[in-house]
Amino acid sequence: MKRLLKILLLISCTFSAVQAQNIIQENNQQLSATDSIEKENVPEGIYAWRVDARFGAIRPAQIDTIPHLFQNQAFTDGLTGRYNFLGNLGSPRISRIFTDRNDAPTEGEFIFTNPYNFFLRTPDQILFTNTKSPFTNITLHECGDKQSGESRLKGAFSTNINKRLGMGFVIDYLYGRGYYSSQNTSQLGGTLFASYLGKNYKMHTLYSTNFLKTSENGGIENDAYITNPESFPTKYGTEDMPTNLSKTYNRMHLNTFFLTHNYSVGFSRFYDKEGKIVKTQHNKISGKLLKATDSTQTNINDSLLREEFVPVTSFIHTFQLSHNNRRFLSNLPLTEAKGFFHDFYLPADSANDLTKFLHLRNTLAIELHEGFNKWVKTGLRLFAQHDFYNFSLPDTLTTASNLTTKQYKYNYLTLGAQLLKEKGKYFRYHVLGELRTTGAKWGEFNVEGNVDFTIPFRKDSLFVNLDGHVRRWAPTFYFDHYHARNAWWDKQLNKQFSTRIGGSLHYKQTKLSLHIENIKNYPFFAQTLYPYTASSTQKYTHSVNSSQKTGNLQLIAATLTQNFHWGILHWENEITWQATSDASAYPLPSINLWTNLYLKFKIAKVLKTELGADMRFFTKYDALAYSPIVGEFAIQDPQHKVTLGNYPLINAYANFDLKRTRFYVMVSHLNYSSGNGKPFLVPHYPLNRLIFRLGISWNFIN
Repeated sequence: MKRLLKILLLISCTFSAVQAQNIIQENNQQLSATDSIEKENVPEGIYAWRVDARFGAIRPAQIDTIPHLFQNQAFTDGLTGRYNFLGNLGSPRISRIFTDRNDAPTEGEFIFTNPYNFFLRTPDQILFTNTKSPFTNITLHECGDKQSGESRLKGAFSTNINKRLGMGFVIDYLYGRGYYSSQNTSQLGGTLFASYLGKNYKMHTLYSTNFLKTSENGGIENDAYITNPESFPTKYGTEDMPTNLSKTYNRMHLNTFFLTHNYSVGFSRFYDKEGKIVKTQHNKISGKLLKATDSTQTNINDSLLREEFVPVTSFIHTFQLSHNNRRFLSNLPLTEAKGFFHDFYLPADSANDLTKFLHLRNTLAIELHEGFNKWVKTGLRLFAQHDFYNFSLPDTLTTASNLTTKQYKYNYLTLGAQLLKEKGKYFRYHVLGELRTTGAKWGEFNVEGNVDFTIPFRKDSLFVNLDGHVRRWAPTFYFDHYHARNAWWDKQLNKQFSTRIGGSLHYKQTKLSLHIENIKNYPFFAQTLYPYTASSTQKYTHSVNSSQKTGNLQLIAATLTQNFHWGILHWENEITWQATSDASAYPLPSINLWTNLYLKFKIAKVLKTELGADMRFFTKYDALAYSPIVGEFAIQDPQHKVTLGNYPLINAYANFDLKRTRFYVMVSHLNYSSGNGKPFLVPHYPLNRLIFRLGISWNFIN
């Protein structure tokens, strides 16, 4: 409750400050073309964008007001079902498609947040807005009752103080009460953001805080409760099925402050009413006006011209602070002879493991902009980045009873450059290279890039994208060091080397992508099970450790997206084929499929309606297990593997859109039948049964 009050207080302060200002002025000035912001499928008078987390560059975006697939926003496995998760709303997840996974070399050091990317947002995912009138959105997804079920309530507000200064907040509350025992999830997050878009100076800043609590049940004790319920004398409901853990929790508190701002020097370019550049004395003398003989006539002529500021050079500073902690609690007095855990490194019957994380990043950059004259066709950014990390773990001095805290501090300096072309009509590209020059990770480098072609083809456009990277970097900190009651290691894994090439073709309703990657020294978590017998039932104690594949690992993925429509009938398809050279280190399903068949029409000419069903499916493979000890997905014990897949998951829905309101009703897992198939995405974590769901989203302007 205190956490909720803290976030509400922050929002109240922001709202009060906004109300204290004068009524927002009419925004008659369009955002300049250099900012690459376009109005597309968004409420009238609202412009939205995201910013690059390193350079603060503005990227066009749109407010989430699109009704299509709105019902799938309620699913932790994603809009098209690409993720495996533990079954409950907001529970840890990981994509079955390897190109979705975040393997960037300089991000994700606090790896415990990676499985929660359904709920969490990074600074470059936050929407900034410029709006003529205050804009509010409230979205609710709901199913079940007070004892079991899922709820997510999200509210967003944005407004402008004046033409250049905008601000807002987002508050997000997720509560998965769960249909199985000891499964509930509770997540609360709030973000305050502000932006200033001046002629020479631009600024974006935000502060976000998130509280996450996950009850860990270790999965059900016996999969036969789901796959073969007739083998038991008693019929079990989902809440009655015995689980491996209770009174065990993963808790995280996450705080992020982000600021990026830049100052640009340049000149003003003027256009007449036909859009042609007018060469006047305004830009011949770098913005200083010559003294006109007839000042009245000059003012009249100037008023007929449209002015655009053309930046030549920008000086950029970006600062980010992340202060996080994770606590693992287990209040059951478990021992090796009888329980879930196999390893015990700290005293006491219960676990109270705490790790803290502090990250400070400062980036200084100079940008020479493309296109400020006809000879400069490419932009250039030079940057220097300093990172400070402080990791805190429990430690022992001499004996297990002499407990203390150990800190690991690191400083890194990274130098790099980026070439970019963003204004071409048919050809655009980004190429970035960076090298760590100091610290324990000296010599790490990253070279990445992408190229976009737009080719006129049969009265339409063929879009071609090429992308790739070459990287060499050390595994993240927690692969080398982890101290807790039930897992403990200190090691130095070899640096990882990765090469990826790929691309995509997009024409009308068809998109085909292909990616190939080679990874040397791939790091991963591995789980080990130790069988024992209790009450004539075979059970297992669990251990987890970090590991690394020596040598090379090859991955390949090809995805075809194909959409059809005949009148009101629409059919959308996404199919991915994958292959891995070593399934024991990086398991992947060969086929991953999502298909969506629906009717799209209007009721009474005003109520937009989509009525249909979608299906998610993947072929059999040895899916990753989940380890509550580290809160991460891990390779299964090869001696006790469980194969999952070949199970379709079907959802039927009716989706509606009426002016500024979207709403839906849905029956998820429509094909559930007790004892038929294996409704699991993660070993021993069953999916929810057939559930009736509903959701609604309102937009308010003014």
